[in-house]
Amino acid sequence: MNRRERATRLAWRGAAAALAILTAFFLVRGCAFMPWNARGGKAAIRVTVCADFGKETLKDASLEVRESSSAMEALRAVAEVETAYGGGFIQAVDGIASQYEGGAGRKKDWFFYVNGQMADVGAGAYEVREGDWLVFDFHSWEYAMFTPALAGCFPEPFVHGYAGAPERVTVACARGSIEEGERVAGFLASRTRAPCGVVELDAEWRPGTGEYAVLVGTWEELAANDMAREACESRARAGMFAYWDGGEIRLLDGDGKPAGSAGGSAGLAQCLGLRLGEGASALVLAGSDAAGLRALLDHLLDEDLREPRPVPAVVVFAGGNTVFLPAEGS
Repeated sequence: MNRRERATRLAWRGAAAALAILTAFFLVRGCAFMPWNARGGKAAIRVTVCADFGKETLKDASLEVRESSSAMEALRAVAEVETAYGGGFIQAVDGIASQYEGGAGRKKDWFFYVNGQMADVGAGAYEVREGDWLVFDFHSWEYAMFTPALAGCFPEPFVHGYAGAPERVTVACARGSIEEGERVAGFLASRTRAPCGVVELDAEWRPGTGEYAVLVGTWEELAANDMAREACESRARAGMFAYWDGGEIRLLDGDGKPAGSAGGSAGLAQCLGLRLGEGASALVLAGSDAAGLRALLDHLLDEDLREPRPVPAVVVFAGGNTVFLPAEGS
């Protein structure tokens, strides 16, 4: 055998060995890296497309997607989408486009929420997870540039959180509302995988980072907490559409203008701004009095009465009537 034949034979042996190793690799790994066998299973999610802070539902669908899918891909499964800024952000959905071009026109745009919390990334960058409720709402930002949380999605985000389940859930209740606080904690503990506890609220209490908090009590009690009082005083910055004035709840429309009040016994569910889990916010469940607080909890904690909607706030009256905020303009 000459030198050339020997080199050829060695080359063939090397190629055969490499092929055998490659074949064994794919057999062991199950061809995991092939595009038709991408890692991850399916995730069951809900996609809601709406307008004017959840007032008008345009699309609402439950579907299964790949766990690694983006929120943008999930939206494209139910609607026609136009994008901006490199394809990661939404410009238009089903022909409804951003109305702000930097001039004096009305400021309306698409906002993206995950389980009731405003996303901190574009829809193209958020990877969906099992149980996520994705909300795409087209609304004005004349009054508040951001409305960070949708209290009407309760019991979200305490169940699935944002980009993963909460680290822990804490119900901070006023001294006169311990029983009501324990009722809320029991309800949430039965639905979330996170540890859920009850603490007594004082003036300086604030949630820690990673802690999803609920404040429970009458507003007279909760107003003693610095975080709750300061947020109410800066309602536009916090994206709030109701505030307490004495024993009454003052209602605002989508432009932040007065739209009536809720007197008598009533309860208000509303977040204080920012996403839960960031150490500076909480869902507030407050009553004008004990009867108003009970009416609110009866509504939110009853599967038959509760109507989860992607709205910023909910008012419940002792007689059972419910108002979703922002209110209709006067």
